Parts: sequence; structure tokens; C-alpha cells
Amino acid sequence: MTRILITRHGETVWNTVFRMQGRNNSPLTDKGISGAVDLGQRISAEGITIDHCLVSPMPRALHTAHFIRKHSGLSYSIDIEPLLMEMDLGSWEGLCYEEARQAYPEMFSNFKTKPDKYIPVDKGETFQDVYDRANELLGKIKERYSEGTVLLVSHMILVQGLLCIASGNDVSHLRDNEPIKQTTLYEIDL
Repeated sequence: MTRILITRHGETVWNTVFRMQGRNNSPLTDKGISGAVDLGQRISAEGITIDHCLVSPMPRALHTAHFIRKHSGLSYSIDIEPLLMEMDLGSWEGLCYEEARQAYPEMFSNFKTKPDKYIPVDKGETFQDVYDRANELLGKIKERYSEGTVLLVSHMILVQGLLCIASGNDVSHLRDNEPIKQTTLYEIDL
């Protein structure tokens, strides 16, 4: 059986000011780096083994994955997996939550609490798109890894999608796991 451990990247500069990153990036803060280091040390202390690591290509996730591996004392490959990218937020990327809330009150409400009703204002993905990507990723993992532990390093909404699918829920429940804490391990079994 394949064991899947999932974590969200460490805190970033934009996280501290509630700025929506999506496919944009901002660097890890000292707290974000510390969280990744602590998670690596926890993995070591608890004797958790990791056989493979798949990571979003976004720098904040890549940096987190490397800090985790370095401080876990384990030796495993870190492979970039584009399916782990954060939701494409289109024109909302770079906006603070309050800016999006004021400019698009109904759509922002749907974004936060009704994922099945959210429609991107300009370009971007729907929550169904993210849910489908997460489902495709789980199928890919199932085909590629028949046993062992796979660590996924990703982003809040994609992690919510993975947990939603693992719980047997449809996309309307994707935001039920709110918030997804950074550098915290979540586990699902295939």
C-alpha cells in the first residue's frame, strides 16, 4: 500500500499580508524556513521514512521540500510535479483578500465558502479544475508507486482538493478543510 504524506509550503511574505499568490511567488519568511526545518526534524525524530517526494514547481514549495529533506536526515529524490501547483487565480493573483472582497463581494464569498459556485473573474481555474488535477495526481501516484511513502509538498487549495477526494466528497466540500496549516503533515492512504 502507498502511504501519502502531504504538507503545505512554509509561510511566505505574501501569506503574512493575506496577499493571494496563486501561480505567483514570494519568498519564505524566517518562520516559513523554521517550519520546514522543524518538520524535517519531526520526521527524523518520529522515524518516518520517505521513499519519494513530489513537489510543486513553485519556488516556495521547492525550498520547503529541500529544507524538509535536509533536516530529516533522509536521502530521497525530490521530483517536480506540475499537478501539485496552486490554483491559478487569474487576475486575483497579487491582490490582498480585502481588495478582492471589496471589488467582487459575491464571487469572493463563493471563493471562500462555496467552491462549487465560484467562477473566476478573469481567466484562472475553478475549484473543479483543481479537484480534477488532484484526482489525476492520485491516479498517477497509484500507477507509479505500489508501496512506500510519498511526500507531497504543495499549496493550500491543492491540499484541500486531495483531502476532499480522500474523504469521498465532491468539490462542494473542498473548502471544508480550512485552513490548511503550513508545514503540517496530513496523511491519506491509496
